[in-house]
Amino acid sequence: MMTSHIIISEGRVTIRPVAGTVWMTKHQIAELFGCFVAKVVSNIPAILKSGALDENRVCRFHRYKDGSGVELYSLEMIMALAFRIDTRNAVLFRRWLIERATQPQHPPVSVIVPVRDNRPPN
Repeated sequence: MMTSHIIISEGRVTIRPVAGTVWMTKHQIAELFGCFVAKVVSNIPAILKSGALDENRVCRFHRYKDGSGVELYSLEMIMALAFRIDTRNAVLFRRWLIERATQPQHPPVSVIVPVRDNRPPN
């Protein structure tokens, strides 16, 4: 069984980055938020289609030695999914994110959201 980089337990959120980053499979994200994989799968294309996130930055394919592979999603995508999925754990994660971003007692946290300007040039 794979260990998760993000754990929500007893109302607390713990993030354990590996090499400074967090990448999770759709199954791990579904387990984290306590929902069906289909809920995660249906929301990923909607987020990408909106242009809120760049697919090349937030989606990665990892191929194993046996030839099989798995799609991985970055912390940015996991954060975006937390705001689209309505489960107890997703709500806890959202609240944790907002708290971390707004509480002055914590070390500064930068939340960078790339914004695309789809307007045609003048």
